[in-house]
Amino acid sequence: MKKITYLLILSICFSFSFTQTEDSYQMTVTKISDAYNAKDANQLFELFSSDLQSSFTLDKVQSFITDNQTKKGKMGESSFLMDDEGSKRYLVEFENSSTILVLKLSPDNKITQLSLEEY
Repeated sequence: MKKITYLLILSICFSFSFTQTEDSYQMTVTKISDAYNAKDANQLFELFSSDLQSSFTLDKVQSFITDNQTKKGKMGESSFLMDDEGSKRYLVEFENSSTILVLKLSPDNKITQLSLEEY
């Protein structure tokens, strides 16, 4: 009986922690979309980890937003597709195309990987 109780508690804790992770990713996707659509490079840059900030500078973020909005338009709806080697993939509908958003977060919910791939 004790083993069943422990297993039940463990599975509830695991489910709760998994849900928090999914919520963190979905909240981050929403923040990315809001910053992107507002053309606010600073807001998007602040979501990055320090490692990503050093390689993906504020100027590059501004260019990323400008170039992609010119080609694809504003971000619309997004939906989770799959987990992929520690990152998550989302299908994002833009005004002019559909694209895969690849996202990875650090334990403190900072973006460590962000890329767009053609769908």
